[in-house]
Amino acid sequence: MALVGRRDGRNFGYGRQLSYAGPQALRDLFGGGHYGTVTAHSDRWQAFVRWCRSDEGPGFNDARQIDRQTLLDYASHLREQVERGKLTIATAQNRLSSVNRTMAALRGDQYVKTPSPSKALGMQRTSVRIRAPQGQDREQVSNRHRTLRTPIAACGCHHSAGPSYGHALTRGHFG
Repeated sequence: MALVGRRDGRNFGYGRQLSYAGPQALRDLFGGGHYGTVTAHSDRWQAFVRWCRSDEGPGFNDARQIDRQTLLDYASHLREQVERGKLTIATAQNRLSSVNRTMAALRGDQYVKTPSPSKALGMQRTSVRIRAPQGQDREQVSNRHRTLRTPIAACGCHHSAGPSYGHALTRGHFG
């Protein structure tokens, strides 16, 4: 599909542009599935590509030029961004982790990566989530949990194996 040439070609055969090669390698790796994962890694990869092309970066447009030192330099750049308050520690770690994953997809191996994003950055996440993730209603989740824990026998349905969670769903016992 996306592999356009020999694996030893520019960007390991994924095309001429670094910005194109990373997402294509991820799509190949995940076989067209895991759309949200591919999108998240691809977005973070684009931030890495912008750094590579910037005055602060190495000026690469070929993934074959990227080595472990390049990733450590990127980690240093991300650390500076966190220290200036432009990124959170979690965002910096996620970006570095996505670059590791994308490089593995491009190369087909794990040889060029930072062993631990938190160690490479020299920073640990310190915040604790105080709000539910977007799209989750705590009260609704609690109500469903409570409903699952209550006996379903009160529904008047009789089964030799007893009522089940699946039975409760099909009978509309959950609002």
